[in-house]
Amino acid sequence: MNDIFEGCDFLTFPGCEAALTRTVFTAEKVKSARLDITGLGYFEAYINGKAVSGDKYAPAMSDYEKRDLTGTHMPTHDELSHRIYYLSYDVGELLTDGENVLGVHVGAGWYGQTKSRNEGMPFWGDNMLVFILTLTAEDGGHIYIRSSAENTVWKPSYILETQLYFGEYHNMRKYEDGWNRPGFTENGWCKPVLRQRPDAVIQKADFPSDRVISHIIPEAVYSFGDTKIYDLGRYAAGYAVICFNDSAWMNDTASVRYADERKADGSLEFHYCGSEARMQKDYFAYNDECECRELYPHFTWHAGRYFEVTGRADVLRFEEVHTDIRQVSSFTSDNETLNWIFNAYVLTQKTNIHGCIPSDCPHRERLGYTGDGQLTCGAVMSVFDAREMYRKWMRDILDCQDKKGGHVQHTAPFYGGGGGPGGWGGAICIVPYRYYKFYGDKSLLADSYSGMKAYLGYMECHSENGIVVRGEKGGWCLGDWCPPHNDVKIPEKFVNTYFYIKCIDITAKTAGLLGFEDEKTHWENESKRVRARFNECFYDENTGSYCGGIQGADAFALDISEGTEKTLQNFTEKYEKQNGFDTGIFGTDLTVKMLFKHGYADAAIRLLTNETENSFYNMKKHGATTLWENWDGCDSRCHPMFGAVVRYFFEYILGIQKTGDGCYTVSPIVTDRLKSFSGTYGTPDGSISVLVHTDESGKRKTEIANTGNIIVREKL
Repeated sequence: MNDIFEGCDFLTFPGCEAALTRTVFTAEKVKSARLDITGLGYFEAYINGKAVSGDKYAPAMSDYEKRDLTGTHMPTHDELSHRIYYLSYDVGELLTDGENVLGVHVGAGWYGQTKSRNEGMPFWGDNMLVFILTLTAEDGGHIYIRSSAENTVWKPSYILETQLYFGEYHNMRKYEDGWNRPGFTENGWCKPVLRQRPDAVIQKADFPSDRVISHIIPEAVYSFGDTKIYDLGRYAAGYAVICFNDSAWMNDTASVRYADERKADGSLEFHYCGSEARMQKDYFAYNDECECRELYPHFTWHAGRYFEVTGRADVLRFEEVHTDIRQVSSFTSDNETLNWIFNAYVLTQKTNIHGCIPSDCPHRERLGYTGDGQLTCGAVMSVFDAREMYRKWMRDILDCQDKKGGHVQHTAPFYGGGGGPGGWGGAICIVPYRYYKFYGDKSLLADSYSGMKAYLGYMECHSENGIVVRGEKGGWCLGDWCPPHNDVKIPEKFVNTYFYIKCIDITAKTAGLLGFEDEKTHWENESKRVRARFNECFYDENTGSYCGGIQGADAFALDISEGTEKTLQNFTEKYEKQNGFDTGIFGTDLTVKMLFKHGYADAAIRLLTNETENSFYNMKKHGATTLWENWDGCDSRCHPMFGAVVRYFFEYILGIQKTGDGCYTVSPIVTDRLKSFSGTYGTPDGSISVLVHTDESGKRKTEIANTGNIIVREKL
């Protein structure tokens, strides 16, 4: 790979969480110009005072460079690989003949995050900047302006604190008008410090950035003293944009805090988004002589439905920010709870995608948990155009896989976090295979195949006679997660061995797709061996169930084509009668899937729309606009993991199934529980629309349409 930054200095700015830099250069008769740049943690670049793009939180988080992980709460001795992304911008229109200025504002982001480090994760380092500006003259010649300690000066930013989990402190009295424009006097600015080139792959970003997606005008719903509370009307990630009002004094300050919920007295309830331990708060000091009137955090986002402003400040708007991925599918029906599930999932998932990383929650954790990510990848691909996102996230997973033993981390990029060897580590097999099934693209399978095999070797080393019994020493070894009241009864060994079998099967199929027939046979034989042990340990011939059918155990077995007719009977009879979920994140997904797959649509719809405490309806009735982390709502109020079931709205309710020949069949469900439903399903080749309506006489009418290069056959 060519080193775009060959000959450039890598600049660093020790002792501050945010830095301003200026590089002055002359341009004459420039035909075009390109800026290639990266900054760690995040950067904002300007030419002559104008932003070079609308990108936010760039570059996207990755495992930037090596850290000593042996001192973490769960000591890690894994050998990882490292990657840094840079961005490229066409900036010719921003240049003028004569003196020009490239101004860059660099903030801590993930790289310089020090205040709250999950499980003792170490600090990466001080902010870094590198760039090359290529000017192409009208005669075709090139001039290169490279980052250099000789042509760049810097000083600490007016943003005195920027911490990803907490927020920012802006002392606007230190803001210098014109810092990123020509004609500015550089009093007190100094030369940056040089550092070695990071020992990492430096690669151009080939995926969408975070951007301001929408503006929300919030409603003031409560005030006390100089504090006002605002309601966005729904959950969102981003930040409030405020300004000091005309009554502000020179020594005034203002603060903004964010929360998921409000207390009975109208004040904010911070428990669900991290409480005092991770309070989302921005703090601004006033300067009436400053040209910068609109105030907001530059290097972090916040999340919640409500925010509180204290001080003589007005709210201009809320800017919603997340990765710029496009929604391509829709669903609606005559059942309000199903509609709520779909809409809440879409909002939850969008709010949780930053830096092309599908996170667990957008505030107190913000991490790309591999368990949550593999579980919801089918729903994400069904609803969004997510091709580039998963290509990026799979690189994160592969970069963070142990190069010696095949261990797959619980978060990618790796930043601590707990999980289990199967439901979390299995992402290395499940995500690229689902990507292939949806997009028809083998490239991720080819990229991941060596990692899949290494992962299966890891699982074998953590098994006894084919049964997965442990994860990392001193770490977590979860099976399922978040059943009602967090009371996990389904055995961890059972769940992890289920995932082991599932991933062996995926690896065997991948070997066949890539033309490795001998390896395919090997993995098929391995699957038979582990399946035999799985049945020996967990299947009860007397009852026909696995683990007593507890918390969806029979659905796990049915999903890998194990069990008997009695297993299916036990499973369906239980969930036809049961009014409410007893399952965790994986069991919920598999229970709904197996009910639909085996023709029990009524039971699946009844379970999805039940009105007990352990239900989606329970979230809805409490006014939620996003999915909760727990059935009882005891923790985060914005977690997408239970939304994995949305995939089946398209595959089973609308009945859209992709066939082996690349075509699609459509066979909408027939159920008395839904009289009308419709949706549009965006595929890589076009879209499929389905409308089912039942008139007053009970006659059912189905309409199917498609666009693009797509072949649809109605399945009768």
